[in-house]
Amino acid sequence: MTALQTMASHKVLDQVTALLRLLIVLPASTATAERSFSALRRLKTYLRSTMSAERLNSVCVLNIHRELTDELDIVAIMNAFIVANDSRKSFFGH
Repeated sequence: MTALQTMASHKVLDQVTALLRLLIVLPASTATAERSFSALRRLKTYLRSTMSAERLNSVCVLNIHRELTDELDIVAIMNAFIVANDSRKSFFGH
């Protein structure tokens, strides 16, 4: 095998490796996308029309990953929010 053939073989193998990596990360179904649209439809209320797109996205993510958010320590999150700002400390009396 010549050096040119070896280089061509390596390029082909690199291409195959890249394609296999892409294939591995592709979702097997569209269930995640469908879940996202279902969640958005449930959240599409008056509040949705008055909130920004960034906040709507955040609310959707929280709704979709409800199992994870149910395990969060709300008191610790509230304390972190309060101590992050002096005006919050004075308002909430922390």
